[in-house]
Amino acid sequence: MNSEFYLRLGLFGLCVGVLVGLVLWLVWRKNRKAERERLDELTAFAESLGGTVTYRRAGARPWSADLTRAMADEHGTFLKWLGRQSEPRFDHVLDFRRGRWQVRVSEASMEKATSTSTRTAQEVRIEVATADLVPLKIVRRRHSGSAAQERNWAGEMPVTVARDDDPLWMELKLPAFVDHEFVAFTSDLPEAAGVLNHQFLELLLDEMQLRNLTFESGIAYTVMDGPILPGVVLQTVDSMTALLDRVPGAQR
Repeated sequence: MNSEFYLRLGLFGLCVGVLVGLVLWLVWRKNRKAERERLDELTAFAESLGGTVTYRRAGARPWSADLTRAMADEHGTFLKWLGRQSEPRFDHVLDFRRGRWQVRVSEASMEKATSTSTRTAQEVRIEVATADLVPLKIVRRRHSGSAAQERNWAGEMPVTVARDDDPLWMELKLPAFVDHEFVAFTSDLPEAAGVLNHQFLELLLDEMQLRNLTFESGIAYTVMDGPILPGVVLQTVDSMTALLDRVPGAQR
């Protein structure tokens, strides 16, 4: 009696194990298929620009990976930590030239808990290689005249500035015609004013796609929610390079 019970229990456990293994294998197979399809899509996009793609397993990393972590907005609070189902990671990196500028576009992701399941949150980082310009952060206000969240972001000192013996990070007073639209912080007010010159700010005012911009360690970069969308990426890259064309000595 006991031996028959344990035999049936063992067979039941074996069946459950096989079933769980089959489900996990099907999920893994589905994910791998989606990864291959996504890689094919991005490869086609990069090749259309004369560029290349690097996949996560091959070491995909943006230039600014050590300056700003992947999905940085998903860190900092206990509730956000509880909601993370996986660690943020960089999945794909595209490298190409746009005119005279070298560009790198990165796609990051992480799994987040919802009330009933999980979802994949994604982020795009667009970087343009520049000369070693002054550390600077500028962000567009969500609502004219209100900038609490934006000031918190811009006011967070970059790691390269924080490493200095006597770090200094100050709000930059912008010209009146854009002061209601943007918040900017820098480590050197005169140099930053040279980067954010009248021609630069005049163009930035019209570039509604570009919400934030950081200058640090010879990189100008912006971060956006969502996956890499070719049309949005190219529009943003062209906006960034047009702005950089208005900064004397910006090209590396």
